[in-house]
Amino acid sequence: MKNILFILFALFLFASCKKETLVEQPNKSEFKKPINSLNSLKYANKIDFYCQMDIAKYGVSDTAHYKGNLYGFCSKMCKDEFLKSPEKYLAKK
Repeated sequence: MKNILFILFALFLFASCKKETLVEQPNKSEFKKPINSLNSLKYANKIDFYCQMDIAKYGVSDTAHYKGNLYGFCSKMCKDEFLKSPEKYLAKK
């Protein structure tokens, strides 16, 4: 009797398992900018001064005003590093 119950239980578990279906992965080269209101602003730079990330392509998460210009950065850390010595980074521009 125990064997029959064990077999029925095993069949029940096997039958209740959902079969995985293959899902087509999106093309990784088609990176979309996150929906963020900061991405719609005009910036004086297209590349993050500190980490060299393309903010025009990947988006902005923080901004800074310096000498009447608005600069975009990929992170707060990059903005803070820029603000420590902005003239150094702007000279490289």
